[in-house]
Amino acid sequence: MTLGDNDRPKLRPVEAFPLPDTDPGMVALRDPSGLAPTALTVSEGVLFILSFFDGAHTLEQIRAEYARQFRQPLPRAQLEEVVNHFQEAHLLEGVAFEAYYRELVDEYLASPTRMMNSADELGIDRNIARIFDALMNDSGTEIGDAQVLGMIAPHLDYPRGAPCYAAAYAALRDRPVPDRVVILGTNHFGRGRGVVATEKGFETPLGTTTTDMEFVRQLEACCGDLRQFEFDHRREHSVELQVVWCQHMFGADRFSIVPLLCPDPCTPEDLQINGGNAAYLRKFTAALRECIRLEGGDTLLIASADLSHVGGHFGDERRLDTTFLPEVQQRDRRALKALEDEGAEAFMAAVAEEGNPTRICGGGCIYTLAGALPDARVQLLKYHQAVHEESQTGVTCAAALLTK
Repeated sequence: MTLGDNDRPKLRPVEAFPLPDTDPGMVALRDPSGLAPTALTVSEGVLFILSFFDGAHTLEQIRAEYARQFRQPLPRAQLEEVVNHFQEAHLLEGVAFEAYYRELVDEYLASPTRMMNSADELGIDRNIARIFDALMNDSGTEIGDAQVLGMIAPHLDYPRGAPCYAAAYAALRDRPVPDRVVILGTNHFGRGRGVVATEKGFETPLGTTTTDMEFVRQLEACCGDLRQFEFDHRREHSVELQVVWCQHMFGADRFSIVPLLCPDPCTPEDLQINGGNAAYLRKFTAALRECIRLEGGDTLLIASADLSHVGGHFGDERRLDTTFLPEVQQRDRRALKALEDEGAEAFMAAVAEEGNPTRICGGGCIYTLAGALPDARVQLLKYHQAVHEESQTGVTCAAALLTK
């Protein structure tokens, strides 16, 4: 790679985390989207250099900033080596990354199914059916004669989200097999800014479940192309976690799915935009509601959604203690109460209040679920906080039913 004086390297979004077992000051960087498969370990000096990989600073400007900070020169060849290293790791935006990304997209589009991501990380093993049954047996969920039209379940890995997964799916034990399951996931790292569908069937350790393409095409007739960024599904886990559960409950080949990734209307960035994703989701939700009516048959809707993301790992200065966690629960429950009592719009308003300070990330799919089933009764079954003290990571979730 040849670099000119005016080249302005731009770092793709990365996560940084300390490495306590290495030299002080060393930090690991990884791509949260998973597109770049390798994590890189960097020194304090390199981290400083990367802070100027913003697409605005030239190489000579970066060298000048380094000399000003550390009172020693940064050789041009050394800086170019850093740039090359990060480009080869697919962590810089630009022509080279776009070519790499296109290869990944083409590979996904050519595959017959959407293969499951790392089962180990999600808590799936060869005993998963027995684990699911044991969880449901301990859930205590009772719904009487209510007809389940939709539900909210976590998209946490199974071990951390177990109490809410169990409560939600136990409600489906006596439910007839639906014709289709519309799964509304969260698009954590994809490029799509609207709702994103995929035509791929989902292949898991329990089998393959096909996508209801007629239903997808009906949605696209109302909303335009939903598959432009369907590669977003390749690394996103929020839909596949529900697919495995549904396969266990109904049998992998006895129903079809409509896999959809939803934007989040309640991020601080989106709240600054007039209308933003909220306006888009209102239109999409109306289309989904109409397609369910027109297609007929039995449709089950699932919002694959976590709630708050708190703690030092997510940027909070407060510790996850007996003062902070109850405050988080109070905020979560206020939003869930609004959903139960007043529906989708009230839920969105409660989440967005004060700029969504606890980073509820499943707002888009929960809003769409409730808006598509406006006459359903919402029943909260379980609330859970998954807290890891050592890493100061706290993620909350809920199980809820929408019934007739």
